[in-house]
Amino acid sequence: MKVFQEETNNSMPAMSSDTASLIMDVVPVIMNYIRTEMRSRRTPGLTIPQFRTLIFLYRHEDASLSQVAEHVGLKLPTMSKTVDALVDRKLVIRRDDTGDRRKVILKLSAAGLEELKRTRHNTATRLAEILAVLTPEQRSGITESLAILLPLFSGLNKPKGYDENVVNISRGTNG
Repeated sequence: MKVFQEETNNSMPAMSSDTASLIMDVVPVIMNYIRTEMRSRRTPGLTIPQFRTLIFLYRHEDASLSQVAEHVGLKLPTMSKTVDALVDRKLVIRRDDTGDRRKVILKLSAAGLEELKRTRHNTATRLAEILAVLTPEQRSGITESLAILLPLFSGLNKPKGYDENVVNISRGTNG
């Protein structure tokens, strides 16, 4: 893994700078692994844009077609076809907005949620296998560190339409 060598910013304590640099080096590597695993474990025939749409709708219930298109990086006509396929597969529910008939509201169906749960579970199982080589103390330290970081970053850069009450896939609970 290639690591950026940065000059220490004199306005920031060296330790904070080192920690920030390490996070910037490690998190993208881990996210790339998770992304690759999730994609490889999705249902055959489910395209990457369709899968990304399911994830977005999990995090943004009642999103508009425009919001999904912006996130996935597709133009509206292409996104519409992508959503049509997901609706046909009964993974997404589409309905007209009662306040604006030109607007389409999208929601993950129970089958779509199950697809994400299955994929996430399989990916988490693979991550657990990798982490099993660590000592219990090391795993505990990572868990503790991540629990400390989550509240620091969870409120930053929340996407438009973010909903804190969306069901947590990993635990199957609200919050």
